[in-house]
Amino acid sequence: MTGHNIHIQTIAMLALLEGKEEAHSLLPYLSAAQSKNLNDLLTSFDSLSAEEIAPKLASQLKALSSQETFSGIAEIHPAWLVEALKKESPRVIGVILRHLPSKHVRYLLEHLPKRLVMQLPKLIEAFYVPQEILELVRLRFERHFVPMRISHQLERFSFEHLYFLKTEELEALFYDLGLSELALSLQESSRKIWKIILNRFSIPDAKTILHRIKEFSVEEKGLAKEARYSILELKGKEMGAKSFLIEIGVIALSKAFCGEDIPIFECLRQKLSPENAYLLKRYLDEQVLRPKGLKEMRRKEWILKHVRNLSQKGKIDGLWQEALKNEEAA
Repeated sequence: MTGHNIHIQTIAMLALLEGKEEAHSLLPYLSAAQSKNLNDLLTSFDSLSAEEIAPKLASQLKALSSQETFSGIAEIHPAWLVEALKKESPRVIGVILRHLPSKHVRYLLEHLPKRLVMQLPKLIEAFYVPQEILELVRLRFERHFVPMRISHQLERFSFEHLYFLKTEELEALFYDLGLSELALSLQESSRKIWKIILNRFSIPDAKTILHRIKEFSVEEKGLAKEARYSILELKGKEMGAKSFLIEIGVIALSKAFCGEDIPIFECLRQKLSPENAYLLKRYLDEQVLRPKGLKEMRRKEWILKHVRNLSQKGKIDGLWQEALKNEEAA
């Protein structure tokens, strides 16, 4: 669970103390996904009397408080956590796992050495840990990583905030950028070439690429030459359609970086799978990172346009929509 969702659930539970109607009054102010999560939470209290609600709320609020302590660690791709956890004792690993999202826990249990997993404490032991100890464990464990200051109260969402996106949202962004970069590279190609290339993709992706070829603005077409170089940078590697598009998207993102953006990469790397982080690092290393110029600014604007579109389609948290609009208007 992200820090933002923890805050929403905490507010909802506090509202429940005033009555179920008070809690339900929050629903119109949330996105569809957030409303569903909150509805599920409120439904779990429907069968309880007013006397039964308070103890259950106290227990769940305590659990949420513990999750909030580790919400920063939960933003990191679990593959990076594996290596750091290998250096910890089974008892510390058990405490950390108890307060991470379930999808992280599944990944970590599958990828940690079996001898470590066998030594993990029982769930009940990991649960009853004082808050002060949890804080010490968190601070010590976070030293393995670059600090990521993620705020959900952004006025404007700019290029430097890309690492605020979730791992799966960044992968969706790479995929979408790949579709656009390929479409740009085909701008001056014949329809025969279009047909040969588009036959290699699924029908929905082929339709998207064809639509973008025809709908790009004059400013976007100015990136076509660079997009053709992006395809050449793959150097004839054999890969599936999804991997192909993701890698082109990673190349497209790397072209927006300038020298001053390297700290952004260090945070972004922690949100990506090791495979995608390696790709981005490799393409950044192959570039001569220049001072911020017009080309890099255009690329950054183009990438943020894709983030806006994905947010409108529900593939990126709608939480950022207002901040993205403010950035576009600036």
